Amino acid sequence: MERNKRPAGFPAWAGNHPFPPDRKKPVLIRKEDEVTTVYGAGREKISPRIFASTDKILMSSWVVPPGQTFEPPDIHSGDEQYYVLRGRPTIVNPETGRAIQAKPGDAAFIPAKSWHCVYNFTEEEVEIVAIIEGAMWDNEDIGKVSTFTLKTLRYKGQE
Repeated sequence: MERNKRPAGFPAWAGNHPFPPDRKKPVLIRKEDEVTTVYGAGREKISPRIFASTDKILMSSWVVPPGQTFEPPDIHSGDEQYYVLRGRPTIVNPETGRAIQAKPGDAAFIPAKSWHCVYNFTEEEVEIVAIIEGAMWDNEDIGKVSTFTLKTLRYKGQE
């Protein structure tokens, strides 16, 4: 993807928060500087707080309420790392079925071009800090995310 070119429908702040590529500098990002957005559809939404989104990195945090996930699942053009602040997320690759359960203080690595979503099968909120290498999505990825369909999974406990 060209340096400053965004996919269609890409938010204007993405790749330019807190600064566009030619104006980057060290900066303290305060609460009033963050961008809050919504990702997901229907009941399965999260509200990421974006701290930095440049041409090289995106850093955000978000909460998955008890009994929920976010849909559609996500995919990125760069590697992504999660750091779990609260809760016990179940991180799933819906394409392969691979799942891992994390706890506070754990970090998870999600390779570039890997589908992923986070389920919260517990009674407490899950809070995650996420860092994506490079742009949030490229043209190919944003097209996949907007057309991905998956039935929501619900944990029913032991039988």
